[in-house]
Amino acid sequence: METGTRDDLGGRLALTTAFSDVPDPRVVGRSKYDLVERLVISVCALVCGIEDFVGIESWSKERIDWLRRVLPALSAGQVVAIDGKASRRSRKQGLPPLHWVSAFATEARLLLGQDACAEKSNELTAMPVLLEFLMLKGVIVTLNTMGTHSHIAQAIFHKETDYVLAVKDNQPKLADSIMDFFEIGQAAGWKNAPHSFVESAEKNYGRLKVRRGWAFSQLDCLAEPQQWPNLKRFGVIEAERTINDKTRIERRRYIGRIAPDAGLLANAVRAYWGIENQVHWCLDVAFKEDQRRAREKNAAANLATRRRFVLNRFRLDTTPKQGSIYNRRILAASSDR
Repeated sequence: METGTRDDLGGRLALTTAFSDVPDPRVVGRSKYDLVERLVISVCALVCGIEDFVGIESWSKERIDWLRRVLPALSAGQVVAIDGKASRRSRKQGLPPLHWVSAFATEARLLLGQDACAEKSNELTAMPVLLEFLMLKGVIVTLNTMGTHSHIAQAIFHKETDYVLAVKDNQPKLADSIMDFFEIGQAAGWKNAPHSFVESAEKNYGRLKVRRGWAFSQLDCLAEPQQWPNLKRFGVIEAERTINDKTRIERRRYIGRIAPDAGLLANAVRAYWGIENQVHWCLDVAFKEDQRRAREKNAAANLATRRRFVLNRFRLDTTPKQGSIYNRRILAASSDR
């Protein structure tokens, strides 16, 4: 199912776009399923020859898992990671290389959409454009520090979507206020500092990783919290790695519009790295994108779009896997099927 607008689809209107403005008459909080998803599934059932509501329900139960892998409507609480990637050797004389901003559904492992940064521009201008044509109601959008700006948070909030944003040196006052609160509270044994806490440990290949997460709601302790729309939470994620009896601890700061649950924050933060490992890494290793030198007119953008489409097709393939995506591309070239 297409995710674009009428112009994106050459004059055709995607079903999800057609239904996106339909008002939901149901009571808020008592609806189990997304309205747009229900409407699109009912249309698909009718296309497949189903003629009544009982049949539509039976058909949707049978096909819902597959449909959710191709529909852009995502169930509430899923994480969508947004990040940028450059095609390093697509650089034209006097201009930066082609740079894409992509949205990745981490649970479904599918790219939902992408937008190219304009020449002499950056991710900050492309992100709101990408957000505008995606259906993200009810999900959690995660971004790295490049996207931690109030106008990006406003664009996310406008989509009726929760968010988790990384905070580093691009927001120095906010970053310092989070760490000051955390260090003072920790030193005092968390007296008068209500919070949620989660901890997990993982040991493999001689390495021990311990992850800890704290979530807080004392927003009045932050620097200028009012600039972040409907901000509800801030937190700290601590990663402790021990290799050969040497331990290194790293702490990262986050703000978000999410429930008061440190586990939810930790999951969103960890899920974000899916776009790095399952998209950017695959494009560079399986498709050698950074080595491609296409530069003539729109050649680089056209090929980059096709690579992402092919990556999604491999992810949607339900046949028994035969090695990595790189190997499966080779098999596809040599197979007569």
